[in-house]
Amino acid sequence: MLSSVLQQLHQHHFTTLLLHISALLLLTISPLFATAIGINYGQIANNLPSPQQAVPLVKSTGVNKLKLYDANPTVLKAFANTGITFTLSWNFGGVTLGIGNEYLTKLQDPSAAENWIQCNVKPYLSTTKITSIAIGNEVLTSNDTSLSGCLLPALENIHSALVKFKLDQKITVTTAHSLSVMETSYPPSSGTFRTDLNGVMSPVLDFLAKTCSSFLINAYPFFAFERNPKDVSLDFVLFQPNAGVVDSGNNLRYDNMLR
Repeated sequence: MLSSVLQQLHQHHFTTLLLHISALLLLTISPLFATAIGINYGQIANNLPSPQQAVPLVKSTGVNKLKLYDANPTVLKAFANTGITFTLSWNFGGVTLGIGNEYLTKLQDPSAAENWIQCNVKPYLSTTKITSIAIGNEVLTSNDTSLSGCLLPALENIHSALVKFKLDQKITVTTAHSLSVMETSYPPSSGTFRTDLNGVMSPVLDFLAKTCSSFLINAYPFFAFERNPKDVSLDFVLFQPNAGVVDSGNNLRYDNMLR
């Protein structure tokens, strides 16, 4: 899925209520496009184990990539020296750290971006492997249309802050999009972005390509089965052995919903 979208850029199954996590596909913008599957680790749920208790649960699955919804210091300290990579906010690589939509307007100020890096990234780098920062979530399709114009400056300012602190070679900056940024997503060979988003999407893609950062999209394969169980098999969306689906546009066979 999204193979033709990657061409545009160039011109398992795992759930646990205890951790409140979900699978996410990562598409990396680089000379060799690569994919990785990791988990999101959230803190909004009842009766959650502490971050210290969550560490062995995560490690028991063999997962070594984690995305946080925010730069929670308790979580970052709990996963120190575990070998698990973090992305802050919405992103993957090691640990991905997230910056919520509510911070986008503040990050229009370069000094605010520098302060965020100083407070939420630098103190943990000696023990925690942070590889990415994801700014905002599904901003371009948010009900708050005023945020669309804030996304690129926020990306640029956080990246500039990383450059200032000589961290840009270790940590990339990105954002996570909704699948609804796609005009067409099936069959994969016909995938295109929505034309009404071209004005805001193109500069973001240029930024990601220039900084060798990841393109993230929130894809929920199970919903495809839920909406069309007659034509979409459960095995196909849960990464189980199945006959696969052949794309009539390029004759490629896809063995699951994501690739």
